[in-house]
Parts: sequence; C-alpha cells; structure tokens
Amino acid sequence: MSDILKYRIPGSEKIQKSGYFREIKLMKEANGFFMTTFLKDRLIEFVPSTNTEGKETFFTSEPYIISKENYLKDAQNFINLFEDKKIKKAVLSRVKKVNFNEKKITNLFDLLCETYPKAFVYLVSGEAIGTWIGATPEILIHTFSNSGFTMSLAGTKSIQDKDKEWGEKEILEQAYVTGFIQDKLVSLGIKGLEINGPYDVEAGPVIHLKTDISFDIEPLKVIEVAKSIHPTPAVSGLPQKEAIEIINYREPHDREFYTGMIGLLTHSKTNLYVNLRCCQIQKGAAYLYLGGGFTKDSIPALEWEETENKSRTLLNIIENL
Repeated sequence: MSDILKYRIPGSEKIQKSGYFREIKLMKEANGFFMTTFLKDRLIEFVPSTNTEGKETFFTSEPYIISKENYLKDAQNFINLFEDKKIKKAVLSRVKKVNFNEKKITNLFDLLCETYPKAFVYLVSGEAIGTWIGATPEILIHTFSNSGFTMSLAGTKSIQDKDKEWGEKEILEQAYVTGFIQDKLVSLGIKGLEINGPYDVEAGPVIHLKTDISFDIEPLKVIEVAKSIHPTPAVSGLPQKEAIEIINYREPHDREFYTGMIGLLTHSKTNLYVNLRCCQIQKGAAYLYLGGGFTKDSIPALEWEETENKSRTLLNIIENL
C-alpha cells in the first residue's frame, strides 16, 4: 500500500504518483516532490514506487482551535510585544475547524484545480505526514536554466472591497516583504534583479498586493536562495528572527506544514511554493490554517475578519461538495 501524492502546477496537467513520503536531513538530498514545516525542522520528500494502490492516512490528534474571544485577546497581547522587540510586522495564525466528509477528498482536489487555475494545488497523504490539501497562490522560487523568479505577496482585502484604496498598513506590509527578499538576494550575490510592482492580484475570495522579482541564478544556488528567503516576512515577520520568536511564544498551535515550502525541487528545474490556503484532513473534519499580518496599528477584530476571508478559498469549495 502506497502513500498518496497528487498535484497540479499552474498551466500543467494534474499529476498522480505512487510511492511514499520520508524525512530527509538536508534540502540538497531532495529530488522531486518536496515539502517542509514552517521552520524547516522537518524536510519531507516523496519517493516514487511501482505500487499503484494508495491509501489515505488520517491523524487523530486535533489541532488547537481558538475562539474568537480568545483570539482577540491573544492578538492584542501579540501586538503589545512589538515595541519591545522592535518588530515592524509579524504574522499570527489560527486553526478553523469545519465539518468535512473525508471520502470526498479527491472531489475537493479536482474542484480546487478547476476553480483556481493559477494556484499550485496538491493532495498528500502518508503515515509520516497525515493528510493535507491546499491551493496556494504564492511562489517561493521558480527556476529554469539560469533564470529565477520569486514574488512578494502581502496585503489582503476582500474581493468585495476591490474598489477601495489600499490602506497604509497593507502598503507597508508589502514593502517590508519586497525589501526583505531584495536584500537577501543581493547579500547572496544574485545578479540581474528586476522588480515589477506592486499591483493587485485576485486569489479567489481575496485580493493581494503582489510584486514580481526576477533574477539570474546559478543552478547550484537554488537551494541557498530558497533557504535564505524562507520564511519570508509574508508568513513570519520583520525582523525575521524576533518575529518568529513571538510567533512561537504566542501561537497556541503547531503550524506543521502550513507556511512551509512545498512543490518540486530537482537538479534542472524548481517549482517551490509557500504552503498557504491549506488544511489538514481528519475523519469528519477539515482544519484550515489561516494567518494575518500584524503591524503595531493592526486592529485584532479586522485581522480576524481577514482570516475569515482567507478561509473562503477552501470553504467555498467544501460547502458545495
């Protein structure tokens, strides 16, 4: 019996493979489908095999689900740490539980592929990882030959607010992420940097500010770049080290694979994404992982609403199955 791997890169056909997931120690050992946890303390690769029969593995340990009341308190305590730590931005996440018939997981994967053609859509299940599914819009790094591409994706508003001007908070969020990635690439000696943006981009029920970043890259530096820019301030914060410290201190749950790397890492081509708009599937339930970018001026109630809006990427599909 094999583990399950299905994925669809934007613009390509759906792929299904037999094999198994295993932990590795170094990113350079990966060759093929690859995923990590948020802090890269677990590196997982998929090893293909000839076994064609796959079986889902559902974990039974429920992630911590925070109430809105406690979230609002925790979010304010989170913001209160900013001044002492000199934090410009940090991302606080939560988990939302919804009812879901796990037998419909293949239908959910197919509908996500159909609904979000510009997203990287995946379904993974195995003894080492449990069962996860997602449709992420955020590229971490794409490479082909000596060309590289990444993006800064930060700042969110509901699709219903598409005609409203962006606020200063969202504009600053976006600038922080772009500046961080640019500085990291320059420090690695990357040449040929070209930056285009920011501009609006729709991602299902929400709109983000996006900046495209292209560059020249030697194939041997791909892993170095990926490790350097991940986790970007879009999913951690700025300064990165201090933001991660307060995330670990204030978040009551383990992010696991949410906001980790996911995609294809090979010697000739890389398609790695940041694992957003994802959920863990257990028997009878889906656990959606949702984050919001905080600055010192954030209003906790509005950040809660932002996570609710982001949940619609998956919920709009789940509720119609």
